[in-house]
Amino acid sequence: MLLITICVGSSCSLRGSDELAMELQKLIKKEQLEGLVDIVGAFCMDLCSKGVSVRVGDAQFSGIKPEQAEEFFYKEIISRADRKLLSRNPD
Repeated sequence: MLLITICVGSSCSLRGSDELAMELQKLIKKEQLEGLVDIVGAFCMDLCSKGVSVRVGDAQFSGIKPEQAEEFFYKEIISRADRKLLSRNPD
């Protein structure tokens, strides 16, 4: 499973972490990735001054805005989800 961790601390929350999580959840459903990609919240990822912090697997990102959700999803999440899927089905 590919885990997306979104900071829900006060600074990130004020910058739209809840809206970002909702948008990413919609995209996960749209692309039928339930069970392969999951979203969890975390308190303070120590990058408060840079905007909403997100971790996708082991990769750390900061400054992601809710209106960037779709671009971020297709650029950073889909490619990692595809790798996870391929590693499960080595045909």
